[in-house]
Amino acid sequence: MNTKLLKQKILDLAIRGKLTQQLKSDGNTADLLKEISSACHPERSAKGAKSKDLKQIIPLDKSEAPFEVPANWEWVRLGDVASDFQYGSAEKSQVEGKVAVLRMGNINRQGQIDYGDLVYTSNDAEIAKYLLNKNDVLFNRTNSPEWVGKTAIYKGEIPAIYAGYIIRIRPHFNSDYLNYLMCSDYERNWSKEVKTDGVHQSNINAQKLIAFAIPLPPLAEQQRIVAKIEEAFAEIDAIEKNKELLKTHIKQTRQKILDLAIHGKLVPQNKSDEPASVLLERITRDNPHYEKLTDVPFEIPDSWEWVKLGYLGNTNIGLTYHPNEIVDNGIPVLRSNNIVAGKLDLSNLVCVNSKILDNQLLNTGDILICARNGSQSLVGKCAIVDNSAKHFSFGAFMAVFRSEYNPFIYHYLNSEYFRDYMFEANSTQICQLTQNMLKNALIPFPPLAEQKRIVDRIEEIFKSLDEISLHLA
Repeated sequence: MNTKLLKQKILDLAIRGKLTQQLKSDGNTADLLKEISSACHPERSAKGAKSKDLKQIIPLDKSEAPFEVPANWEWVRLGDVASDFQYGSAEKSQVEGKVAVLRMGNINRQGQIDYGDLVYTSNDAEIAKYLLNKNDVLFNRTNSPEWVGKTAIYKGEIPAIYAGYIIRIRPHFNSDYLNYLMCSDYERNWSKEVKTDGVHQSNINAQKLIAFAIPLPPLAEQQRIVAKIEEAFAEIDAIEKNKELLKTHIKQTRQKILDLAIHGKLVPQNKSDEPASVLLERITRDNPHYEKLTDVPFEIPDSWEWVKLGYLGNTNIGLTYHPNEIVDNGIPVLRSNNIVAGKLDLSNLVCVNSKILDNQLLNTGDILICARNGSQSLVGKCAIVDNSAKHFSFGAFMAVFRSEYNPFIYHYLNSEYFRDYMFEANSTQICQLTQNMLKNALIPFPPLAEQKRIVDRIEEIFKSLDEISLHLA
């Protein structure tokens, strides 16, 4: 479920009069417009001026309306039902001061004000001129093309003024209704149409904002719409919170499965399996340097063995190439960005025309590993090479591990146990997995038949978790 799209659907229904029921007792917007007109000219109303002497708010003709609304609603220009479209302070703000200065970065896309990263002013003249009132609506008039036009409502949480890239609006109707309207796709599409683009920034001036056509319900319905939106958004936020919690649980479950797997607790042991010790004897028969490990990290089943990863296969780092060797048609070179979520992603490939050694070409079944990266979280990510990347090369910041036992080793490399070892063994501040670190990593090694059962069980469980994750996207 896409909760952002769901919220936009709620707002779209709301501003079309389809979220709430229209009630006869609400009256109509024409009456509200008369009240707004009187409120805008209280001195004339007090003198008993006739309605024809007051400035009348003329709704838009139906032919001008962007979309159809209920019969008791009206389409109006924002400038006719709101006032004080004022640009904010241009004075340089300070780190400390009497009153906060809200800037475009304090307005988020959810129609709320983010009070992090505040600046301040102590200029009394600026404070007197730009001090915000509760329920003022703030419109971001200058920003990137994507963000210009974002809006938020000020609820008086702290005393504040506003900066020059913001226009303050004081509506003569429900401010929350206006704020939700200004967060809708209808407003965003309007912003895209009317903005003026400059270098890296776009602008919507006050004149365009004043002319913005808005659908206006009777005041009582505005209040019901706001209550209905807030009720719906609260439910959606609860769903989103539960989604994020479930995503965290899924991630933790994956690691728990891998932890059980490398401890020999994911599948039962079978007495008929050839013990790992017999398999290791065959693997290391011609290796005079092999020594059985006695100091081991944790207990494993009797049929398993602890062994250094380097005894189970070969590893090497990838190709160093020069920029002038990059060509359109050459040998593809896989880099860190080509490993996504434990699988190969063959988009954004680099191809080279250079001398490549045999051990710098990939084989099906190899494990491709990110061995060095500026981000610690990316070091160690890996994928098994399939036929689509056979005979590709790989970059110098990558490593390959080649072994008959890679299906099990791949899951071992993704375990928290291995990641903990990798970071503890890293003696430098550079985020890397060296060849020696990889060769000397201690791996709990099951019998070959059990390895297959473990891999099959992991993949079965992970497939179910992937299906759940897909529905959370």
